[in-house]
Amino acid sequence: MRKAITVLVVLAVAAFASYPRLTVLGGDARLMLDDYLEMWAYPGVIGDYEFVTATSETGNDITDGWFGITKNFGDTTFGVTVNHNDYMHEFIFSPGGWGAILSIDYNKQYVEDVYETETAVGLVWGTEIALFGDYTDLALGVGYGKWSQDIEEVNPYTTDLGMGASVRGHQDAFLNLFPIISVGFNQYSDGTDQYDYNISTIMFDFGAGHNHMIAPKTKLVAGAFLGVASMSYGGDYEDMDSQLMVSIPRLTGGVEQHIGKWLVFRAGATSDTEYWSMGDDNELKTSFHTNFGIGLKWDNFILDATIGEDFLHDGIYMVGGRANGFMGQVAATYNF
Repeated sequence: MRKAITVLVVLAVAAFASYPRLTVLGGDARLMLDDYLEMWAYPGVIGDYEFVTATSETGNDITDGWFGITKNFGDTTFGVTVNHNDYMHEFIFSPGGWGAILSIDYNKQYVEDVYETETAVGLVWGTEIALFGDYTDLALGVGYGKWSQDIEEVNPYTTDLGMGASVRGHQDAFLNLFPIISVGFNQYSDGTDQYDYNISTIMFDFGAGHNHMIAPKTKLVAGAFLGVASMSYGGDYEDMDSQLMVSIPRLTGGVEQHIGKWLVFRAGATSDTEYWSMGDDNELKTSFHTNFGIGLKWDNFILDATIGEDFLHDGIYMVGGRANGFMGQVAATYNF
């Protein structure tokens, strides 16, 4: 299941990239500043943001987008989301000094004459501490999920348990986000009444980030991370060799250019180089992705969207309904 490991992914890998601005600027919420998206990586900043937002995913995405709102009442911030990261609801709370996000999902349906049940719960807590530089963001998280089908003498199921922690130091330097350290553990099980497989994963990454205005209307967001993930197998998987993945390194970032008072153009990229050791087999995998987007801003309202490369190359398709990547992801946000 993906839902249950959301907390682990957010804290220990690269957060999530289901928002237009975050997608274009590298997809790692740990590198975001002055943007409400950072609160899912470090909930201690929840009290800094008041907003209402709605996001629509691409046509090929399995989700239908999401809605969220947070509001301050005195020194206390409350919020709720619907369908964010596929959770039914997230409840957001910060009394000042710390913040937490509780995620809940439950679904039971009749599929091909079989009852199918899916449950997930996650909790992320964060605060500010004195550790690195001027101050440090700390986040701790745990998530659990289970999927099962009620089939007599078979009863297939999966379970997913994830735990993670992350710190982010703030410095007065070019690499103003340093160090960024994240660790995590995940236990995944897949089985029936006849067999059981399980995979245990331990993850660690270390990096630094830059988030600054490098010119009056130009912002640069960039990060570099070294990471290690070790996977071991148990149950009916116990004869399989353990695996080791080393990220050497992962580079991510983007540029945001303000054009006039209401238009923002964005471009970004991610580059991954991973070394995999699997018993006697070794692999070196590389990948590179570019992203483009725009923002339209009127006072406290902003419309963010991604732009596909095919749209930049070929322009708009006016007839035929072909989806060519213009405003594939769209988010409308009003900041109070």
